[in-house]
Amino acid sequence: MSHSSSRRKVLDIEGLLAHKASHARSCANHVANRLGITRNELLMKVEKDTGASLISPLTEEELMKAFHYMENL
Repeated sequence: MSHSSSRRKVLDIEGLLAHKASHARSCANHVANRLGITRNELLMKVEKDTGASLISPLTEEELMKAFHYMENL
C-alpha cells in the first residue's frame, strides 16, 4: 500500500483507533526508508521525542500527535 493511501486511512475521522494505528505504522515504513533508518528506530524516536506511541496509542489524540510529528521529520 502506498504512503498516501495509508496516510488517508490514518486521517479518516471514522476509522477505528487500532486500524488507524496500523496504517500509521505502515507510513512509518515509508518515512523510515526515506530517512535511511529502521522502522524500529523511527518508532522509538517518535515516542522519545513526543511521549506518544505509534505502536499502541491509547487515544486518538496520542496517535495524531505521534503521526504528525513523524510526518514532519
